[in-house]
Amino acid sequence: MYDVADSAFTTVIVTALYALYFGTVVVGNADGSDTGRADYLWGWGASISEVIVAVLAPILGAIADFSGSRKKFLGVCALTIIFFTGALWFVGPGMVTLGLALYIIANVGFAGGGVFIDSFLPGISNESNAGRISGLKWAMGYTSGLVCLFLCVPLANYIKPNPTAFELSRARLIPVVVAIYYAVAVIPTFIFLRDRSVPQKLPPGESYLTVGFRQLRRTLSHIRRYQDLFRLLVAFLVYNDGVVTVIYFAARYAKETVGFSPKEIVYLLIINNVVAAAGAFSFGFLADRIGQKRTIYLTLVIWIAAVTVAYFSYSKNMFYVASVLVGIGIGSCQSVTRSLLALFTPKENASEFFGFLGIAGKALAFLGPIIFGAVSRTTGSQRPAILSIGAFFIVGMILLSFVNEQRGKEAARVPIEAHG
Repeated sequence: MYDVADSAFTTVIVTALYALYFGTVVVGNADGSDTGRADYLWGWGASISEVIVAVLAPILGAIADFSGSRKKFLGVCALTIIFFTGALWFVGPGMVTLGLALYIIANVGFAGGGVFIDSFLPGISNESNAGRISGLKWAMGYTSGLVCLFLCVPLANYIKPNPTAFELSRARLIPVVVAIYYAVAVIPTFIFLRDRSVPQKLPPGESYLTVGFRQLRRTLSHIRRYQDLFRLLVAFLVYNDGVVTVIYFAARYAKETVGFSPKEIVYLLIINNVVAAAGAFSFGFLADRIGQKRTIYLTLVIWIAAVTVAYFSYSKNMFYVASVLVGIGIGSCQSVTRSLLALFTPKENASEFFGFLGIAGKALAFLGPIIFGAVSRTTGSQRPAILSIGAFFIVGMILLSFVNEQRGKEAARVPIEAHG
C-alpha cells in the first residue's frame, strides 16, 4: 500500500505531467519549447536528488536498524512527499529555481522512503514467495499510478506554452491532486504494517547518529564477505541508472521528439502502467520458477530492445511499441532485483543492507540523467541521448554474469558476525 501511494508521485510528477509542465511552462521560451535547456535542467534536478539520497540512505538505514524505528523514518519520508509535492502548486512560468528545489526535496522523500519500505521485505518473505510478494507490490503500484493518471487527465490539456491565467490555474492543480491522493493511499501502511525490528539500548554517550556511522563502518567492513550480494549491488548500480533515466525523460521524449500531446502522453503512460503491472506480477512468478538472475537477464534484453525502438521511432505507433517494451522492463527488472537482494540479505541487517541498495540505486543514478541532458543539449536532439542509455543495460548484464545466485542465498543464512 505504500507503493500504491508512491507510484502516484513517480508516475505523475517524475515521469509524466510535472516533467512536461516544467519543460513547457516553467522553462519554455516564447515559442513554447527549449528542449535542450529543459532536458539539461531536469537532468540536474534528478541527479542532485539522487546524490542526496545516496549519501543519506545507508546512514539512515543503519540508524533505523539500531533504533527499531523503520516505520517512523518511513512516515517522515511520506510527509515530505505530501508537503513538497503540494507546494509545487506555487511554481509558475519562469520559476526554475523554485520548481527544481521543491521537486528535489519531494524526490528525496520518495527515494528515501523506498529504502525503508524495501527493508521490510526480508522479514515477510522467504525463498519460495519473495518474487511473488515483490511482484505484487510493484503491480499494485503501477495500477495505482494508472488511477492517478486518470484523475489528472482533465488537467493535462492545460499544460501549454505561454498559458492563460485560467489554463495555468488548472495545470497547477496537478501536484495538489497527487499530494491528496498520496496522503489518502498511504494511510493503510501506517495502520496495518508491523515494524518487526527490535530497538537496542544506546551505549552511554552515544547518539543514533554516531551509532549509525559506526554501524555503517561495520557493514562496509564486512559486506565484501557477502560476495554475490556485493556483485549484485554493483550490477544494479549500473543498469538501474538506465532505468532511472528513462523514467525521468520518457514523457519529454514522447512530446519533444515523437510529437505526442500531453493528453496523448497520459494515455500512453496508462498503457505503459497496465503493461508494467502485468510484467511485475508475472515476472515475479517467472523468477520463482527459473531463478531471479535469469529473469533479470531477460528484462535487460527487453530494455535494450526498448531504447533501440525508441531511437528509431518516427511515428506514434512505433513509439507505442517502445512504450510497451519499457512497461515490461520497468515492472519486472526492479521487482525481481529487489526480491533477489532480499534473498541475499541477512534478516537482522535488512535496513543496513537495503541502505546499500540505496547507494547502489543512487550513487551513479545521477550519471544517466546528466548524460541524457548533456547529449540532448549538445546535439540538439534527444535521439542520440536515448540511444546512449542502452550502454547502461549492456554493462549491467556483463556485471550480473559474475553473480552466483545459489551461493548468494546460502551466504545470507549465515549471520554477518559468523563471516568474520
